[in-house]
Amino acid sequence: MFGITLDRLLIFAILLWTFIYTISYGVWTWKKRNRLGAIMVMLLALTELMLPIYHMFFHGF
Repeated sequence: MFGITLDRLLIFAILLWTFIYTISYGVWTWKKRNRLGAIMVMLLALTELMLPIYHMFFHGF
């Protein structure tokens, strides 16, 4: 049905890299006492990680 191919592995690695980078920016923003901004950045990071994975595995590639 769906196997782990090199292109999916590469896409997942890029998604994970951008997720970690965005989360670290959210943590930095939280430490600067911009709480609402940090929460929104972390929600953005979760969305940018979950939506492509959902689309890739449940709607084809």
